[in-house]
Amino acid sequence: MSITEERPARRRPTPRKNPRKDKAARRSLGSALKRAAGLGWPVTLALAICLSALAIDGWAGRRSERSPAANRALVDKARTAKVVAEVSAKVERIFTYVHTDPAATERAANGVLTGRAVGEYRRLFGLVKQNAPAMRLALTTKVAKAGLIKLTRDGTAVLLVMLDQTATRGGTATGPPVAAQLIVTARDDHGWRISDLRAA
Repeated sequence: MSITEERPARRRPTPRKNPRKDKAARRSLGSALKRAAGLGWPVTLALAICLSALAIDGWAGRRSERSPAANRALVDKARTAKVVAEVSAKVERIFTYVHTDPAATERAANGVLTGRAVGEYRRLFGLVKQNAPAMRLALTTKVAKAGLIKLTRDGTAVLLVMLDQTATRGGTATGPPVAAQLIVTARDDHGWRISDLRAA
């Protein structure tokens, strides 16, 4: 035989099947199928289906909360307009102050504010109340523009409110109107009540 010639590959002998092992395998497979068909298998399958359904439901719920449709401000124009009008009127009322009648502003704030907004308002307006009587100060606040950022199904609204504030001292204007911006959070609690106030 030359160097370039290849030797024919030797065939490996095929192992003979053991009939005893085949019968044992068939018996174990049959018993496994019988056990799977017993009471345990349907219960396990039902439990797996329930857990899968719960997982899908939770995922769908989280997805729907993040979806644009969950923001009612995008789809409910009538309610959006009502929220903007009502909250804007309340913001004007609580940020308008006359030194001759401070109780009017305090009554308005008590009826409009709730939760954390109570403390925030006191900090924002405390300085005005302190200096207003001596300076014969009056502050008039008008909402120049307001937009609803978010409105949820559970009755929470977040608004961006742009204000024009005019101060007078002894009946004379202290200068041109001053612009301010607030992020206002309100809750629908038998009427919209302001629960959070932040400078924008």
